[in-house]
Amino acid sequence: MNATTILHNAIILTVDPDFGTAEAIAFKDGKILAVGSTEHVMETAGPDTEIRDLEGNTVLPGFVEAHGHPTAEMNFIGPDAIDIRASLCGSAEAVLEKLRAAVAEAETAGPGAWVAAFGWDPLLLPELPRISGTWLSEFSPTVPLSVMHYSAHSAWANDAALQALGLDRNSEDPGASQYLRDEAGELTGEALEIPAVMNFMGPKMHAGAEKFSGFLDFELRRMAAAGVTTTGDLAFHPDSYPLMQEYQRAHEPPARIRSYEMSGIRESIPAPGTDPLMGPGTAMFRPTGVKVWTDGSPWVGNIETSFGYEDSVQTESIGLSAGHQGCSNYTEEQLLAICRQHYANGWQMACHVHGDIAVDTVLSVFEQVQREFPRADGRLRMEHCGSITPEQVKRAWELGVGISFFVAHIHYYGDILSGLFGENAEAWTPAGAAAEVGMRFSLHNDPPVTPESPLINMQAAILRQTPSGKVLGPQFRIGIRDALKAQTIDAAWQLFSDHEVGSLEAGKLADIVILERNPLEVPATELGDIRILETWVNGRRIPAGISVDAV
Repeated sequence: MNATTILHNAIILTVDPDFGTAEAIAFKDGKILAVGSTEHVMETAGPDTEIRDLEGNTVLPGFVEAHGHPTAEMNFIGPDAIDIRASLCGSAEAVLEKLRAAVAEAETAGPGAWVAAFGWDPLLLPELPRISGTWLSEFSPTVPLSVMHYSAHSAWANDAALQALGLDRNSEDPGASQYLRDEAGELTGEALEIPAVMNFMGPKMHAGAEKFSGFLDFELRRMAAAGVTTTGDLAFHPDSYPLMQEYQRAHEPPARIRSYEMSGIRESIPAPGTDPLMGPGTAMFRPTGVKVWTDGSPWVGNIETSFGYEDSVQTESIGLSAGHQGCSNYTEEQLLAICRQHYANGWQMACHVHGDIAVDTVLSVFEQVQREFPRADGRLRMEHCGSITPEQVKRAWELGVGISFFVAHIHYYGDILSGLFGENAEAWTPAGAAAEVGMRFSLHNDPPVTPESPLINMQAAILRQTPSGKVLGPQFRIGIRDALKAQTIDAAWQLFSDHEVGSLEAGKLADIVILERNPLEVPATELGDIRILETWVNGRRIPAGISVDAV
């Protein structure tokens, strides 16, 4: 049983139950053969073993993104889309110039040209004009133009795009999503929630069979560069199952995917392991659950809260009035019917939920389905949980429900949250409340909403510091060890993958990330600056970077 590879002279944080530290680690056949002292691990060396000195760098389990969207992000910010996120453009004029250039290029391209842009962000770029279907039609009278909000919960399309899509006043709203209409019943050019949002974006944000594998490989290499070796896909479309199988046959994937099919696309989702469309689950790709959008986004105004929006410039910038309160996409009875169907069929349920009233609805539904369909290990999940209260966190823990917190909101939008919600922003994503009761929780980036960076997530959860330096709810901070677990073993647990990834133990899959510095020893303010040196999956190093030309 000689090792294929041994890495030594390292600080290895195993994130096992003892949270131990080791000096060396050995791989064989894609799995961890041994981890421990240099003397112990070197006993696995043979004449053909590759032995590398890591010169004191730190090794962690590969990071786990509990709530990602790789098959969506590969389109949203892929080679065919216009990326207008504030983090990339930096100014409103830069956004508008990108759109002007894209429209001008499309005008010369002839019939079939389409401009699809992702990342409209009037909160970070308040100088942007008030967007609408009418404004887009004036901006681009002839070229189909679609723009998606950076939250992916709303989108806009000009008249040319609506005409090309065949959408008009007679078009039915798809599922729980909406095509907004004026008083006369005509489409306004705005859509809320997926799938209506995706329908508005047209062909440029649908890779299709020919481009799927190249787009996905590009996307997963981007995730691996951030140290992520396993990701959830929390908006998986059933049409992608055969394309995913083909991708796996043709590639060595640089990251693992655990998929959550979108509810409402298919009338019925067959029980795990019984659907020929899904194919057999593997260690690289495995259907895991079903995703439901209980409510929407704080940046759009469609979250169900017990409190209203503040009278502020931030509230005005997103087109809402003081005191506005949103609503959920479903009544409790409707959500219960959805969860009954899928949970009874053997699936894990993951409910997107932000508003505290919507949280109560989800918890009541989860309590009911667990009573009706007892299961030893259901691992029901709630996603994001912006305005969840500490009392609701405790109730979730008592019900055995896990939470994946979108704490990166505070790092990027903390000051805006204060403007939108006043004192109610203090308890936004209270991960510390989950740590206090002993819940296994995760942190996520919800890419492409925020750039993939587990280290920044950890920094945000530990500091709870806004861009201006203000601290939101210091009582809800967490410690570094809880932060590390939330991006490794506990995130893996939420994905039903803790038996194979998330910690460095003999027999587990050989997924690691090598860091320039030890997160346990750097100031919390510097966690996000730690350089990722290498990412390994199945005991092989993932090459850094990939050219768009390869897609």
